[in-house]
Amino acid sequence: MADAAPTKPTSGGAANLLRDGLRRPELASLTGLVLAVVVFSILRADLFLTTDNGINVASLAGQYGIVAIGVTILMIAGHFDLSVGTIVGLTGWALYYFGNVLGLPPALTLVCALAFGSALGAINGIVQVKTGLPSFIITLATSLIYRGILTMQTSGFPVVVKFPEEYTQIIAGKLLFGYRMSLLWFIVVALLATFFLLRTRMGNWAFAIGQNATAARNLGVPVARTTVTLFTISGFTSAIAGVIVAVQYASIDANRGTGWELIAIAMTVIGGTLLTGGYGSVIGTVLGAIMYAMVNNGLLLVGLQGYWVNIFLGGVVLFAVLVNRAVITRFVMRPSALPEQPSTAGAAS
Repeated sequence: MADAAPTKPTSGGAANLLRDGLRRPELASLTGLVLAVVVFSILRADLFLTTDNGINVASLAGQYGIVAIGVTILMIAGHFDLSVGTIVGLTGWALYYFGNVLGLPPALTLVCALAFGSALGAINGIVQVKTGLPSFIITLATSLIYRGILTMQTSGFPVVVKFPEEYTQIIAGKLLFGYRMSLLWFIVVALLATFFLLRTRMGNWAFAIGQNATAARNLGVPVARTTVTLFTISGFTSAIAGVIVAVQYASIDANRGTGWELIAIAMTVIGGTLLTGGYGSVIGTVLGAIMYAMVNNGLLLVGLQGYWVNIFLGGVVLFAVLVNRAVITRFVMRPSALPEQPSTAGAAS
């Protein structure tokens, strides 16, 4: 009988299923998303439950969410990147420079712009590995440097980005029912990132480094190379968002991407990723991005001023951190409830 051995419940028991659900990093963001849908559907169903609002939510979640996915991968490894917002803006300028100034073909312009943004992320990783300084400090410094370069190159004024119409439709045009391509790219990036974290050796290494970098190094994990690669991935996802935004709005300015790093971190934390590293989920970040966009639009639809979005988001982040810490302490850190993440031992194989 299943209840004959209460200390070893069967895997199919209701208690086990509940415990497994509570151990998932997506719990807080999924709960918050459901609550947001219910609340705003009750308050303004006539505006909230419309296709136009759905399009706006998807567009906003897609742009920010792509950046947040790169931040999630990096935070799982125990690092922060405060330069992602600036990389978004500087990649948009690179698109303008390679395409409109140098006159490169559109396809080559895209490749160069994405490589440029990835290189900015790689610089962050190389500096962190070489100096050993906290990534928070390094990326704060590079963010200021990158923003200064962007301001210098644009002279502080908007710059028109001209791109062929056929490419514009593929990058940032409209899909079915008015939804934009940014939603599709968001889904593609999320699927690839999930596969990377859960089905590749380097994804396994990211969890191992976040849990204990010294132990991971002793087990043979190439910590330095992995760290640089993860920073490069963060730069690459920011570059994707930078290209999408620059093409969609056909312009770039010195303030493009300002504050995006904080929103990306908020989405990641709401999605269940630990600030201390070693635990997190791309799917949770996807839900966090949708929740942020939904709350952002929902508060405006009910007639509140824009600053309420920041106030609410701050409260949600604090609540999510407290919930995640309580859940992890209760259900994950106990020997009987280890997290469903790739094992460190597998990283060394």
